Amino acid sequence: MSKQILSAAKRQSKKRTSSLATTTSPRAKRAKNALPLPGTQMSPADFEASLALPTLDLPSAALEQEINDTVIHTNRAPIVVAFVVQMLKYTMPSQPPSSRLSLAQAVMSQGAQSKALNIGLKSGKPAEKEGWGEGQPKIRVMGQQLHVMRRWGYDCHDCGTHEEATDAQSVKQEEKPEGKNVPANVERADEFDSQETLKGDPTSPPHSSSPNLDVKPQHYKQQPQTPDNDTEPPLWALDLEKLRSTSNTSPLLSSPTNNYSPNLPIHPPNSARNYLLKSFTPAPATTPKTEPKTETKKAKAVKESEEKEHNLALLLHALDLVYGSWIEIIGPEELNRRAWGWYVRVRPAVEAGVHGWGGKGEVRLKDVLALRR
Repeated sequence: MSKQILSAAKRQSKKRTSSLATTTSPRAKRAKNALPLPGTQMSPADFEASLALPTLDLPSAALEQEINDTVIHTNRAPIVVAFVVQMLKYTMPSQPPSSRLSLAQAVMSQGAQSKALNIGLKSGKPAEKEGWGEGQPKIRVMGQQLHVMRRWGYDCHDCGTHEEATDAQSVKQEEKPEGKNVPANVERADEFDSQETLKGDPTSPPHSSSPNLDVKPQHYKQQPQTPDNDTEPPLWALDLEKLRSTSNTSPLLSSPTNNYSPNLPIHPPNSARNYLLKSFTPAPATTPKTEPKTETKKAKAVKESEEKEHNLALLLHALDLVYGSWIEIIGPEELNRRAWGWYVRVRPAVEAGVHGWGGKGEVRLKDVLALRR
């Protein structure tokens, strides 16, 4: 009898141990790459470093050859995000990666809302048309007018922002083929064509050790509502749709007391980053590859993830080459205007209307490189 009781106790102990392993292991895995919760101590430099996008350390000739040979399979929305993130390195070089990712997500999300209304997937008016965001500063990015919030007190001088901008500018020194001019009369983004709305990450990104970085300092004098890209502090893009869906008050936010409220919802940069990392798969092969029978599901998932990040790095470098070839010729304002037309020329082909919503297609990175001056 005592042996039976002892055996039963051992079996129960094993069950408890197994249960703990399955619940704590995924959490530990997520914690490795997760951003810290709001209120935790994290320097701006560390925060910006956590948002770094993949790059490739290859000789320029070899890297460009690989770009020319690469075809990716994706939908239109992440292409928009990639175009905007890289463009902002040239048009708003003082903005850190977190701001660029937030603004890029806003461009894509706002465009997707407009597209959904145009093709009948949604009804009503966009939040902006109902007055949400009234009184907040506005900027125009790749044809979209975005409401933003200034991140006062966010000191990111040591975040590598200016160094990165200098590196981006140097890309123009790469050798470029002739005969690649792009017409200036490109289409504007009034009829935006991204196809997915990123879901906001419930975990807001940290601002820094100060709890009130988004609040206007009391000594600050009211500035014009159109930010100057060269002198503005880091920005967050406001999520007006989320603001409308979660607010029980009037849409007008123009009173001085709440004009710089830290409680306004933003487009979190980590959502845009994660979206980019998982969106660019290799184009399907004409003849299916024979997978090794010994490859586990976990190993296959790791391999696929690495391929997606590699393709993202290739796309971002191709865009750097494009923007770097034009910036000193046409300047930031014109670059901002033309970027939408360049995106239109290389976006994946999908069906029109509702049937094409979220549809995927192929993007040849050599077509991206052909946009260079």
